[in-house]
Amino acid sequence: MNDAYEQIIADARRIVARGSTVDAAAFERRIRAVGGAGEEEALRRLALVVAVHRARARFAEPRPAQEPPKPAKPLRTRPTISGALDVRRGRDFVLEWRAARDVASWEVRIAERPDIRRDYVEREERDLPGAATEVELPLGDSPMRVRIVGKDARGRLVRRAVLTGVTRETWNERWQRR
Repeated sequence: MNDAYEQIIADARRIVARGSTVDAAAFERRIRAVGGAGEEEALRRLALVVAVHRARARFAEPRPAQEPPKPAKPLRTRPTISGALDVRRGRDFVLEWRAARDVASWEVRIAERPDIRRDYVEREERDLPGAATEVELPLGDSPMRVRIVGKDARGRLVRRAVLTGVTRETWNERWQRR
């Protein structure tokens, strides 16, 4: 048999081995285009390859349908508090702390994180008198970072607290202390 016939049969076998569909008519046309003495033998061998393909297709188990991907859990931050100032929850989203004699003024900075994968964006800054002991937070669905800094009369930092990852939903959860 001719090398051209061998190449055509080998191509058909490769397609069957891959599990792809064999276009028998296209291979038959290729064999007839070569012509010659071994044409009938090549057509017979092609018929055997196509028969193997049909048999595999008949007994092959259907591929399992892919399950749709599970929706990812939304990322959440756990409320965390750190610093030397004892801050606690008050009524309706109010942070409270004890008055300190050495504090002349309080600086409160509130930042919000619109997307958990991004940095906090400064939202507002408040200056409170030294006698202040609470601040109301404008909590929503986005995590917030609240920095409370107590300064003495010369402007030096005396007390500090940072609350991060707090939202309206996580307000009543236990805050992690750092």
